[in-house]
Amino acid sequence: MLIKTDYPPVRLSQAWPPVISPPPPPAHREHRFKRIPLVGWVLAGILASSRRRSHKWQELAIVEKEIVDQLEARGQIDNWVKKNNWFNTPEKQQIALIISEAIGLEKPLEEPPPLHPEDPFGPLFWGPFDDLTPLFVRMEIQKKWKTWVPGESITLAWEGDWTLLQFIEYCENCINDN
Repeated sequence: MLIKTDYPPVRLSQAWPPVISPPPPPAHREHRFKRIPLVGWVLAGILASSRRRSHKWQELAIVEKEIVDQLEARGQIDNWVKKNNWFNTPEKQQIALIISEAIGLEKPLEEPPPLHPEDPFGPLFWGPFDDLTPLFVRMEIQKKWKTWVPGESITLAWEGDWTLLQFIEYCENCINDN
């Protein structure tokens, strides 16, 4: 199915999904400190925390910037949800707006971005520091339609490399089933 929009879907040049924090090499001080009871464990924990923090700021921030740059390049499009024919039901339109709002809140965007049906679920719902987008989307859908979107849906979408349209259709089916 060819979907026409004025902007391309999000594509990442970085490896996806990003590694949260690689383990230290075997000869690293962290491993040597772990052999020392109590004091060594504390020092190893401090080193591990510092290594993870450094990784987040260096590599995960690059992936987030790449996603944010593509979303910002779309600009603001008035009534974008109604201009796209792939939002052919009021439920899909509302779900898309909820997702856009959640992405705008989690990523450092001034305004909620217009979405593309072929946007990959993972990068839009991922955040290097807290990943609150899936929770926010599920809670807003539950509040608006008094229905439950299972937590497993996030795992299914993530592991199945769903597009945004596939996730929206899944949510719409959850709404219509109740």
